[in-house]
Amino acid sequence: MTAEPLSWRPVPAVTPVADWPGWAPMLAVVVLIAAAAIGLAIRLSASPYRLPLALCSILNKWLAIVWYRLRREGPCTVPRAGPVIVVANHTSSADPLVVIAAACHRRIPSYMVAKEFSRIPFFHHFTDLIDCIPVRRDGRDVEATKAAIRHLRAGGALGIFIEGRIPAPGEAAKPKDGPAMLALRTGATVIPAHIRGMKRSSSVAWSFFQRHRARVRFGPPVDLSAFATSHDRSTVHLATQRIHEAIERLAPGEPRPRDDVANRHNPMPPA
Repeated sequence: MTAEPLSWRPVPAVTPVADWPGWAPMLAVVVLIAAAAIGLAIRLSASPYRLPLALCSILNKWLAIVWYRLRREGPCTVPRAGPVIVVANHTSSADPLVVIAAACHRRIPSYMVAKEFSRIPFFHHFTDLIDCIPVRRDGRDVEATKAAIRHLRAGGALGIFIEGRIPAPGEAAKPKDGPAMLALRTGATVIPAHIRGMKRSSSVAWSFFQRHRARVRFGPPVDLSAFATSHDRSTVHLATQRIHEAIERLAPGEPRPRDDVANRHNPMPPA
């Protein structure tokens, strides 16, 4: 019996990798997008906030870290529950974004914003999402004050700038009594915060697009127990001075207050 001759098949040619230079960057982009999507999904699932608010808080934190170059100096002392007022100095229109980014793993404070800003297209969606309180600029908006009191008595968090406006460079703006009045009437915890590294702009909108070198430092709660028995104007003014001094002590070159012991055991790494 004659054996059949072997049929040899040619070995298929292997295309050199160098002939397909476009595949490597495309694959890298796909991997990066997939990794980003997985990371975002993990962050959203771990967030204590509802989906739209969780997504906005994550995007805001990325914006603050990447574009505003935010760094939080020291631990976040904002309590996780209960009424709280975060009182800070005011340096830029974008200050609320950096404070929220620095504290969002604990709370997302609402803000009292000028009524005309709460009507800006697209921007008003964000202010509505974090329950901001529209307020008139004349300083006599009783309804806004009542809304802030209700918000705090319901256990909410509120952010307020103690000057009430952005002071001019070198100007020593007089602190407003609003934060102290709200704290004394509601029993809310007052957390001082100091902001620096933000560029001041004559345009409200342009501040959001500028590159900053933001730094935020939170201090321990301000003790207002000495003023709790009276809510008259002089008492509120003294409480305001104490809050203002606590903010100023957080500035560079000033003596640092002792960090809140209750928050030191599990501080979040600087953003």
